[in-house]
Amino acid sequence: MKNCLIIGMLFLLACKNDTKPANILPMDKMKTVLWQLMQADEYYTRMSTIDTTWKVHKKNVQFYKQIFELNKVDRVAFYSTIDYLQKHPVAFKELMDSTYALSKREKLKLTEH
Repeated sequence: MKNCLIIGMLFLLACKNDTKPANILPMDKMKTVLWQLMQADEYYTRMSTIDTTWKVHKKNVQFYKQIFELNKVDRVAFYSTIDYLQKHPVAFKELMDSTYALSKREKLKLTEH
């Protein structure tokens, strides 16, 4: 009987309450911001190889700030959402897949014109 009680207590302790934090961003907003950040990183990488002053002036940080302001997203909320999603692989995969699909749509728009 004592063993059953101990096992029951361990089971209850192992089942933690996994609720979403209050500042989690919606997936649509996340995929848009993530895609724009990826584009900014690619641009920054290309330009910083040409002009090394970009690294000194931390242009990538400026791009990130502009993207967060453009989308009206708090930096803390964005990174909290990323941290939450990394702990939930199915939701994180959904974000990455939808971001990839968005990138494909954007690239297709460019080739149509």
